[in-house]
Amino acid sequence: MRAVISGSIAFQKEYQKLREEFEQAGIEVIDYPRTSENLAEEYPEILVSFFKNIETADIFFLNNQDKNGVSGYIGAASFSELTYCLMQNLLHGKSIRIVLLKKPAKEVFCYDEVNLWLENQWVEVSSGRSYLVN
Repeated sequence: MRAVISGSIAFQKEYQKLREEFEQAGIEVIDYPRTSENLAEEYPEILVSFFKNIETADIFFLNNQDKNGVSGYIGAASFSELTYCLMQNLLHGKSIRIVLLKKPAKEVFCYDEVNLWLENQWVEVSSGRSYLVN
């Protein structure tokens, strides 16, 4: 089983912990947000690689932690990744399990869309380490 972890690049320590949890459960983490010395220069390659990895994942985990005083924060980049993953399922017949760390607050710009996706059961909210179990 293979997983992609998405979320704000600011949470590097949390990504290391998540990778360990996934790997202990026998799930290979194939990509996650990483910092880079030359992010501006490497960004196009990083972006293409990340989206290609979403296509091959079994699990897409959005680590939407609280940020900037907003519960379940989802930024524009993470929302685009989440949307791309959902479209893989809806348009291309994939069955990538899409899991959010927590339900976003109403202040999150994409709250309405994500809430609709939750209602349609296209996306789920994690309940503890349940994202590690099918």
